[in-house]
Amino acid sequence: MAHTHNLQALTNISAQVSPLLSALSENGCVITPEVCANSEIHTLYHFWKSRHPEAGRIYWQTRTWTMLIWQPVTVALIASYYSKRVPTLSSMTQGVNRETGVVGTFDFLVHNWQAGNQHERLSFAADELTVLLDDLANQLDNVCRISPSTREKLTADTVMEMLLRGLKQMVVNQQLVNEHIPVTFSHEIKHWQQALQLPSARFGQLNVVSDGEFFIQKRVCCMHYRRSDGTYCHGCPQKKQTPSTKII
Repeated sequence: MAHTHNLQALTNISAQVSPLLSALSENGCVITPEVCANSEIHTLYHFWKSRHPEAGRIYWQTRTWTMLIWQPVTVALIASYYSKRVPTLSSMTQGVNRETGVVGTFDFLVHNWQAGNQHERLSFAADELTVLLDDLANQLDNVCRISPSTREKLTADTVMEMLLRGLKQMVVNQQLVNEHIPVTFSHEIKHWQQALQLPSARFGQLNVVSDGEFFIQKRVCCMHYRRSDGTYCHGCPQKKQTPSTKII
């Protein structure tokens, strides 16, 4: 009962970020930790390979990795800042939609939820997230080869993107003024960089364009532009950028 209550409380918050961040149903395709050569990861990779053969191997690899990590990263951030308890993220199971190639919905095999102050929650979430990401990387290695540095850069970009998204939502909710985004972002991203033990060189930077809109200048390209229907992402390192000011 406690797990069900805690999961419901978490998904009540996470679903506001994305409807995909909801509880995993009992039926369906599931990515499970500590399962060697997980067939669902194989299915996920080959979905994107067959859907966009023109985009090439690097796109298929990066797309698969970002699909695998976006939920764990986002849930780690949400649980650290907006929830009273942090789940055992290392035991996270994730649903896969075989028709769209999208990873969404989640649950946890271990029903241990860690309470504590924000610093303690962040530390626990980062430790658990690191274990899960290492496991997913090992599973992905059985399907395709993506360099550790590229994985780390994509992970860092995802952490930065989701942290900035959360801060922008706080501005909308009048919990933070827009002018305070840079200092708040700088403070929090340093905590995550240290807690996840990622080299600072893996992280991009927070920039702002002339109209005052903040965005992340990424460290690595996801290769979305190589799809037949693709474009450059905002902050793509491959794209000639609109004049902007580096903040962090």
